[in-house]
Amino acid sequence: MIIVQKTYEELLAPPKSVWECFYWNAVSSTLRLFGSLSEGMRIGYKYGFDSGEMLDYIYRNEAKGDFLLGKIVDRCHLNAIGWKAIRQRKINVKNLLREAVIKSSQSEKSVHVVDVAAGPGRYLLETLKELPSLNIKATLRDRDEVGLLHGRQNAEAINITNAYYEKGDAFDPNDLVKVKPRPDVVIVSGLYELFSDNALIKRSLKGIYDLLKPGGFLIYTNQPHHPQLELIARCLPNRDGKLWVMRLRSQQEMDQLVIEGGFIKEKTLVDKWGIFTVSIAVKV
Repeated sequence: MIIVQKTYEELLAPPKSVWECFYWNAVSSTLRLFGSLSEGMRIGYKYGFDSGEMLDYIYRNEAKGDFLLGKIVDRCHLNAIGWKAIRQRKINVKNLLREAVIKSSQSEKSVHVVDVAAGPGRYLLETLKELPSLNIKATLRDRDEVGLLHGRQNAEAINITNAYYEKGDAFDPNDLVKVKPRPDVVIVSGLYELFSDNALIKRSLKGIYDLLKPGGFLIYTNQPHHPQLELIARCLPNRDGKLWVMRLRSQQEMDQLVIEGGFIKEKTLVDKWGIFTVSIAVKV
């Protein structure tokens, strides 16, 4: 059986039939009822299911909740296919980041990595921990103060002293170029998938291009597919408290935006479900 997914525009609109309204209201109420027992679901409803706090919890992958039922619900939540793909995306980001840092260290005495929308940035902290012999400085930026606070706490907990957290806007070229020194590697992970407007992404890529050193690396993610689009769009809130409606982009569309921004793509990694991709490109 072929399942035809609804378009972004269709998901922005409310359900057309009374039956659909009833069905999604019932599903949403059920998720909230059982989700109140699950630690992960509570984080999602409080901060948004697309928030840095939610992703940090998904990365830890430890079921927590009230009583045995809460832990069972939380494990079901953590095992959702989208979250499994998120954890694989984290592995792919770390692999390409490690590759970019090692390449950069061959020609630079020190390597500066900037994540322009890091949240707590667990994958970057783990990479720093795994490469103690290299002289790396990491700047983790985000507009969310709560995510930055959690990141600082995580860094302190694992004794990372070369990671610096600061508030920043990944879509403002004038704000991005304030970062000093100019980085060798820039990461944009899990950000562009949250916004439908390509003009925003072009503006961000312009700021990143101006910020990066010549020959520097850009690591970026994309979401060409998701099997639970409508469930998420009808039931789960994003970080702004609105329903989380995702706008998928083909890999070709995303790569074209990067190419137009002045980069040459080197390669792409993808999870086995085809949900998330991670790519690396070089500043021309």
